[in-house]
Amino acid sequence: MAGMCRHTGRRLEGWDHIAQSLEVIFTTRINTRVERRAFGSVAPDLQDRPGNDETVLSHFVSIAEALDAFEPRVELNGFRLAEIDAGGNGRIEVDVTVRATGVQNTIGVSV
Repeated sequence: MAGMCRHTGRRLEGWDHIAQSLEVIFTTRINTRVERRAFGSVAPDLQDRPGNDETVLSHFVSIAEALDAFEPRVELNGFRLAEIDAGGNGRIEVDVTVRATGVQNTIGVSV
């Protein structure tokens, strides 16, 4: 499947298109799209919460649910907390496999 880069307007295909779609899913709050109210993730609502185990687990769950609901082109392989600072800001790395090709990729999600 091909699409268009939302920043440059250039054509996107393969992993680049999927990565852009994942970014949109993970950064869109549920109920903010008029025609697709269920689209998005709970992850943006978890911003500014304490950087504890409960919040990290909530991020993992929100990412898994969003992938399952809105991105059938990938299969979730796992997560890892790549970094977190004293203020609770961090990065989760999400490992996925592209179903069409079997290629494994990682995308970072800011938390």
